[in-house]
Amino acid sequence: MDWHFPYFILTALVVLVLAGTLLLFRAYRTLRRDYAVLSARLAQQQNDLIGLSAAAVQVDRRILDQERRLRDCDEKLASLASQETGYQSYRAAIERLKDGADPRELASQLGLSLSEANLLAHLYAERES
Repeated sequence: MDWHFPYFILTALVVLVLAGTLLLFRAYRTLRRDYAVLSARLAQQQNDLIGLSAAAVQVDRRILDQERRLRDCDEKLASLASQETGYQSYRAAIERLKDGADPRELASQLGLSLSEANLLAHLYAERES
């Protein structure tokens, strides 16, 4: 009987090693599958990051373009504000008064008030005499 007992232990150890190997192989397959899933997710996130970066560059370009356009508009507005726009309509009114226009015509055509047109006619008449 002494020979049977070590064979029983040896058989049990072989069975345990085989069971452990089977468990390790199943764990290896699970880890391999999880690795493939994580690799696919990582690739997708990298693609998403590339897309977001490209979109951010486009947004930056649009913002810079809008800022440039806004600066241009501000400069135009400042130059228009510095010009005397009323001076031009008064100048046109004086030219028409020289041609013999009536103050009522000036008021309706140039957008002046009747009192402004009368004042220009009065001032122009004084300069002529």
